[in-house]
Amino acid sequence: MFSKECKLHLKAVNQTPLEHIAKALKTAVKLQLLVPALIIHSVSPRCFTNTATNVMKDILKDRSD
Repeated sequence: MFSKECKLHLKAVNQTPLEHIAKALKTAVKLQLLVPALIIHSVSPRCFTNTATNVMKDILKDRSD
């Protein structure tokens, strides 16, 4: 079902296919929800001043756990 490269990646990140799907989708949703905040921030810099940084730090921290 999975290619050799997929199996190697799952092994490298120590996840089952379902765990990988869940984690990737969670990250995708966080990033999609971040887009409106970034658009608002681009025209009104006083809004959402640290939101993008905090979310991206959270995503990167989650990857290292």
